[in-house]
Amino acid sequence: MANRKGVFIGAYVPNELKESLRRRAAGEHRTLSQEITRILIEAVHGKGLPSGSVDRRTGTTIPRRRASDPPIRRRAEDLPYIDTSHREKK
Repeated sequence: MANRKGVFIGAYVPNELKESLRRRAAGEHRTLSQEITRILIEAVHGKGLPSGSVDRRTGTTIPRRRASDPPIRRRAEDLPYIDTSHREKK
């Protein structure tokens, strides 16, 4: 007998749905059980990170973005005009 973590949830679904889920799971190199678990987790807890990503954040991690907006950046058109016609050509 396989050593499984969790509980069995039985559900009757149409065979077409099962086959669609099985194909989708195979496309992502997962088992049907893993794909159903992923779908249920997303439905209950919301969308997570993309598959294969590792969440290294902790509860005390500071967000990478600043809490406040950065100062307004200057652009080339914001700079004052400097007349260069008075310079001598060398």
